[in-house]
Amino acid sequence: MIHKHPERTAWFVIWGAFAIFLLLCFSIPLAIRHYFLFSTTSKPALLEVIGGTVRVHERGAAAPTAVTKIKELTEGTAIETDENSRGIITFFDGSTATIFPATQIQLRDLRVSAFSFGEAPVTIAIEQSRGRMRVGAALLSGAGRERNLQIITPHLVATLAEGSYAIDVSADASQVTVRDGKAIVDAQERSVTLARSQRTVVRSNEPPLPPLSAALDLIVNGDFKDPLARGWTLWRDPLSDPNPANGLIEVLPVGNRQAFHILRSGSNQSSAITGIIQTINKEVSDFRSIRLAADLRVHLQSLSGGGILSSEYPLILRVKYRDVYGSEAEWVHGFYVQNATNNPTNNSELVLQDVWIPFESGNLFETLDPKPFYITQIFIYASGWDYDAYISSVRLIVE
Repeated sequence: MIHKHPERTAWFVIWGAFAIFLLLCFSIPLAIRHYFLFSTTSKPALLEVIGGTVRVHERGAAAPTAVTKIKELTEGTAIETDENSRGIITFFDGSTATIFPATQIQLRDLRVSAFSFGEAPVTIAIEQSRGRMRVGAALLSGAGRERNLQIITPHLVATLAEGSYAIDVSADASQVTVRDGKAIVDAQERSVTLARSQRTVVRSNEPPLPPLSAALDLIVNGDFKDPLARGWTLWRDPLSDPNPANGLIEVLPVGNRQAFHILRSGSNQSSAITGIIQTINKEVSDFRSIRLAADLRVHLQSLSGGGILSSEYPLILRVKYRDVYGSEAEWVHGFYVQNATNNPTNNSELVLQDVWIPFESGNLFETLDPKPFYITQIFIYASGWDYDAYISSVRLIVE
């Protein structure tokens, strides 16, 4: 094809080439600058096993390896603990993740700027598919540095600022608890911001719940609004008489509350236990406080004080637990309204008869030696001759 104005075409080509040249002169330095400022490289983390054997499956490896001491972890590595193992991961920025038993995670992103003068944020992304993890997000050193620390579960994405956080994941829900710091939790196109001592729960295909108190109650049906079969099992134990009078157990409304009622009469001064037990089976080592609270009322007691062994009261609370070494221990507290014969009354307190008393144990981590590591059971019962007592709003609160 012959152009009618070849000179004009030539000028278009020249000026177009010149424009492209100027664009390249401008964009190439910008692209180089962007590369140096925002390119990233992966950094390893360090796993220290603090109990049992931890399974580590590195990206590209044919099979997982068993780790019992220390191992360097790379981006993409999957970590799994069994019912008896745990470990601590230390990241390159000083942050940590404590992996509790029966937990599975994957280190999806472990990224920093490729160059010392780079501006790319520190990026740590952990996928947690089940179990419990405690994340300590360290304070970033260096002015202007930024970090993107995210926990991804099947139900949510949590972005964590400097602080301490617990993440619990089950099949149908995930929970994020803030001990210190601030977390932003996103799910189902909704976002919730959590401050210190707050938590949220995200169930499958649902948005996050509004911020809740971080305190958790480990007891099921402690308000007795449901039948006793939900959470509780009956406990009767004759101690001295092979055919003692059976104690009565019932749940009934008392004023504006539902109460658990224990009644025994016609004992003929024979001792027996009447009560209920709940199995907790919960590790509490990651919490800072554990308190047992309840509202109680004692109407009648025929055996004075705690009996001759200071072990029989018209109402007794008992928490069984294991310490960090697996040894069995327990906390016991009794309540009585009379001690006419001056029997011993260890681990108990005198309460007003027929008056509702709010009771709280205080922080058991501070008062018990050895300290609780794993709560196994809670007992609510009466022991002795004739007794008549009520209890409601029983709570075993950890935080």
